[in-house]
Amino acid sequence: MSGQRLPHTAGEDEPMSDEMPPVELLTDAHNVTHIYVEGTEEYVEEEELYALSYANGYVQARDRLFEMDALRHIGYGDSAGVLGPMQLASDVQVRRDLYTHEELEAQYEAASTTVQVSLQGFADGVNRQLVERLVDRELPAEFIALGHAPEPWSPVDSVAVLAYMVGYFGVGGGTELENAKTFARLTETLGDERTAYETYEDLNWLSVPENHYTTIDAAELTVPGGESVPGYENVPDEQLALTHAAAGATPWGVDSDLLGGATPGAVRRAIGALSGFRWGSNALAVDGEHTETGEPMLFGGPQMGYFSPPVIHEIGLHGAGFDVAGIGVVGTPSVVIGRTPEFAWSITSGYDDQVDTIAVELHPEDRHRYRWNGEWRRMETETVVHRPSVLGALGNGDWPRGSVEQEIARIEERGDSMPVVAWNPDERIAWCQRTTTRGNELDGVFMWAELGRQENFEEFETQLAEFPFTFNFIYADTEGIAYVHTESVPDRNPDLDHRFPAPGSAHRWDSITTGTGLGMTVRNPDRGYIAQWNNAPVAGWRAGDVAGRWGSIHRAELLDRLTRDAIGNGSLLLEDVAGIIRDAATRSPIANATTPLFIETARDVGMDALADELERWAETEYTWKAENGRHLPGVAIWEAIRRELQTLAFREELRDLTPTLQFDPPTDISLDENEDPHAGDHGRALRDVTLVDALAERTSHDWLGEGTVRTALERTKHVDRPVRH
Repeated sequence: MSGQRLPHTAGEDEPMSDEMPPVELLTDAHNVTHIYVEGTEEYVEEEELYALSYANGYVQARDRLFEMDALRHIGYGDSAGVLGPMQLASDVQVRRDLYTHEELEAQYEAASTTVQVSLQGFADGVNRQLVERLVDRELPAEFIALGHAPEPWSPVDSVAVLAYMVGYFGVGGGTELENAKTFARLTETLGDERTAYETYEDLNWLSVPENHYTTIDAAELTVPGGESVPGYENVPDEQLALTHAAAGATPWGVDSDLLGGATPGAVRRAIGALSGFRWGSNALAVDGEHTETGEPMLFGGPQMGYFSPPVIHEIGLHGAGFDVAGIGVVGTPSVVIGRTPEFAWSITSGYDDQVDTIAVELHPEDRHRYRWNGEWRRMETETVVHRPSVLGALGNGDWPRGSVEQEIARIEERGDSMPVVAWNPDERIAWCQRTTTRGNELDGVFMWAELGRQENFEEFETQLAEFPFTFNFIYADTEGIAYVHTESVPDRNPDLDHRFPAPGSAHRWDSITTGTGLGMTVRNPDRGYIAQWNNAPVAGWRAGDVAGRWGSIHRAELLDRLTRDAIGNGSLLLEDVAGIIRDAATRSPIANATTPLFIETARDVGMDALADELERWAETEYTWKAENGRHLPGVAIWEAIRRELQTLAFREELRDLTPTLQFDPPTDISLDENEDPHAGDHGRALRDVTLVDALAERTSHDWLGEGTVRTALERTKHVDRPVRH
């Protein structure tokens, strides 16, 4: 390792003390810096924490100064002023959904002393590095190219970064308006509301089906009380009537073209510079009874998207109660996935429904007045002007554009501030969103950040007891493996259909269950391993309001199948676990649900050459990896059949709302909540669930009709060679 010592004396404006504990920076062979704080009786823990955070900020700014600056502006919602018009849509969303600078400051001021010391130390370390760069005239070139001078770092800058990161990627749900739009379309095309309602359940089912793969086996744990779809006759007339206004929904306070024409208020996701970012995708833990060493093995595949440099920063923190190495988010002083001498952990996204969309009636003469409980009340409004950088536009190959005005409106009810996301000016209906986690980002993230201070699983689980964001934590130590699911979800009005916006008069949360309170934890499961790939945690739980989520087929089944096969062949080595992940990344997890039927139908109609190619592909267990850089012919055939079936099955009923298929990893992420930045549709099952259910005759509506599969095959008969991907 190469080393460096930071001097004991803090900077002139650094408030912790005139001196701080000695700090040593050691960089290992993988170019990861480890920070060591020499704790002695002379220093209290707060001073050690300050020193550790100070060095962390210093190192991060050394490695990622421009990226840190960009992330804080993204978190504040003013990044277009630095990066150009590509960031306008992101800034509009952030200013609408998250916080003002004053609200972020209030979160910091209300935080514990530990949190404030950590953020202040981090900021002071960043600023020391910044001063050194300025003195040495070694600022990253991006600052010069954009004509943007970096401001000193403040503790609130880190709050802005983490509020964005966990506020957009640790919160699920909020698609009720999108769902209502689809239901309105079905009512139009099917000609009958009851039929449309029953048909919509084929697309969105609220509760986890019995045949869905859950991380915890149903025989080991079932959590009762999940939401379910009410009968059509039980849904309030007011709620059903309001759903039809969704067809004319337009973004509130800004031109819809700025958001790409997407339905406002859909699933939160990054756009602009961070398009494709995600928190966590898959993980695998295997207990010691199934490994060659007799010790557990843990694989974490956060799959955070393709960025250079990445949005994560590797660091080792040793001191102030920490002895942890792993990854943290750039701009913040923590390790969120890592290992200590006692244990290791990874995460995947939990996808619980934590956002409710509420429909309110607007005054016929004043759109800023809304009806709530029979009374007219006034929204809080603010106008924001976004001024995109000209140099940022030119640097990204965009046309410069002028200022954009955005009106932000909030409804203050139920003790919450709810942003107005959309309205229908003709129907005089507006939609706002209420989030269970609002205002809890800073406290929540530091619950997460303190995992590296824990000693064992009991302390690890206790640390997450009140963690409000939706994640799956996968854990391993010498005593075995564990799975912990966290969330903050409300018990909603049982008289409503929670797939659709709630009328303001009927919306309520009777209680909110947070962290580990629902008991979705398993330690050393009977199956001997834990496989997680954004699938449901347990049987009986809520699938949430997102259409197609946690259905009868899921990509996690492939990870499970590969793990069972590997364990069946004997005890696992580290390379065996790596092989499981490699195979999961290079095989279709969903083609096995449809290909046998395609083969059978092809044989029946005399398309034997096509059936032969599909069978050859099936024999490879649906891999698309080929030595010559091309997919196998069966892959191209399957893709062509699926595209045809997508049109034949859904176009008549859904028309322009028919989900599009994309088999290559997307390069341009839209606002469609069904888009996945990790891979194409070979890597997920959201779009395939209804089709597979229809083929198995498990749907209420006849989506396919007689001979549809044969028609799709006949339309693909000219596909006779593989395609390059």
